[in-house]
Parts: sequence; structure tokens; C-alpha cells
Amino acid sequence: MKSATVREWIVFVMLVALGVLGRWAFEDVPNFTPTVGIAVFAGLYFSRPALAALAPIAVMVVSNIGLQSYGSWAMLAVVYGSLLFPVMLSRVLGKIDGDRRRLRPLGMLACGMLPSAFFFATTNFAVWLGGGIYARTLSGLSECYLRAIPFYPASLVGDLVFVGAAILTYEAILHFSHTEQSVAVEN
Repeated sequence: MKSATVREWIVFVMLVALGVLGRWAFEDVPNFTPTVGIAVFAGLYFSRPALAALAPIAVMVVSNIGLQSYGSWAMLAVVYGSLLFPVMLSRVLGKIDGDRRRLRPLGMLACGMLPSAFFFATTNFAVWLGGGIYARTLSGLSECYLRAIPFYPASLVGDLVFVGAAILTYEAILHFSHTEQSVAVEN
């Protein structure tokens, strides 16, 4: 196995472990989770899109062993599927710079803010559509979204904090690997 592939798998395992520990640590704060940060990092870091997409899904699968279930396979699929959005977003917005993706400031802001809005829109629509809690009317849809608003700030703040940490970590890795390569070339 090539050293780059081994390195990617080591980073993958570390990301999943951090994501799982983070979800468990913040279990009592609904929607405050490092999973989107993991997804953005994975989208930037991994050369293979499938490995990038697998990272947040693995975080969810492993961490859900110790957390409450979603009640239905359909809701679980919507939640897991919505976590692929930040992977895709970071890959699309990340500009190739040498052999790595880099986010510009506007891309960083988008990766910090858009995933929580996407998650809010898709998961609450799914609750309205299939949850049997709200009437399948425009009024029922409005009520569903209105009742979900108190959960949105924790999601947004969590995404901003953890995506920020993920991007800083990613940039630090790029900086130190570039510095290490420069030193190796000079010697």
C-alpha cells in the first residue's frame, strides 16, 4: 500500500474517532456536533470522494451505537444523506492548489453556515412528510419548521465552531507538511 493511502486511512480512523467522541461528549446539547466539521475536513483532505463521503457516515454509524435512534430507517437515511452535503460543498468550493484543495474565505463561511441550513430544511421536511406528527398541509409544514427553530442555533454554532476547527487543522497540516517537504528538499 502506498504511504499516501496508509496516511489517508490513518487520518480517516482519527477523524471517525474524534467525531464519535465529540458526538458522545455533546450528547446533551441537541444538534451541537462535530460531524459537519469532520465532513468538511474529509471533503478537503481525501483524494477519493468515496472515502471523504464515508467519514461522516462512519461517525454517525459508530456513534449511534451509544445514542438514541432516529425512529425510522427513512429518517436515518435523511440525516445521514444530509451529512454528505458538507463533503460535497467543501469539494466543490475547494480550489485545487498544487496537490491539495484550499478554501477561500467565502468558501470557509459557506462551509460553516450552509450545512446547518441544509440539515434544518431537509430533516424537518422529512419529519413533516413521514413523521405522522404534523398535518400534511402547508400549515403543518410551517408548524414543523417553527417548532424546530429552537434547535437551529446549536446546530449553526456547532457547525461554525467545528468547521472552523477543521479548517484550521487542515491548514496547519498543509503548512507543516509543506515546511517538512521544503526542509527535506534543502537537505
